[in-house]
Amino acid sequence: MDRIDGDGVVVDGKRIPSKSVIWTAGVTPSPAGKWLKADTDRAGRVRVQNDLSVPGYPQIFVIGDTASLDQDGRPLPGVAQVAMQQGRYAGRVIHRRITGKSPQRPFRYFDKGSMAVVGRGFAVLQTGKLHLRGFPAWLVWAAVHLEFLAQSNLRVSVFLQWVWTYLTGRRGSRLIVNHHGPALTTAAAATASGRAMASNE
Repeated sequence: MDRIDGDGVVVDGKRIPSKSVIWTAGVTPSPAGKWLKADTDRAGRVRVQNDLSVPGYPQIFVIGDTASLDQDGRPLPGVAQVAMQQGRYAGRVIHRRITGKSPQRPFRYFDKGSMAVVGRGFAVLQTGKLHLRGFPAWLVWAAVHLEFLAQSNLRVSVFLQWVWTYLTGRRGSRLIVNHHGPALTTAAAATASGRAMASNE
């Protein structure tokens, strides 16, 4: 792909006119396996032991979607639930080592279920034998996501944005800044500088 603009896309020098361009790309694994010169799986994730340490390097822990660990014969998925549980587990292992306590039991992932938003006010939820869909599942999804936001003021702003989107059907404005774009002209740069100085006074 050479270029995307308002009239379509240019591929190998040929223009394809379009008002909508959808671009999908694969996910490149972390180069941690190369840094550590450790064994990796086909996706490039570092194979770890059941205490999440790298074989031969007990002081190095790898977690989340950079780590490859099988449980019950299947690799753990690269999702936030796994990463969060592994992070807490690794912290406990390190603490027990420092305080001289007995080793932690092997890591075991507890699957709390899966959720996905399908549309406006509609989601699906599955945890154990419980299956929900529609607005009730969306409420659960919203509550869980708000709970895991780090700051209370962030929870309020995200909640208000969701209410706005739900009531109006419109998303809030998003600003994309191109830091690598062409330099401002002298006049434009001077204008921007003057505005910045005025706003600071």
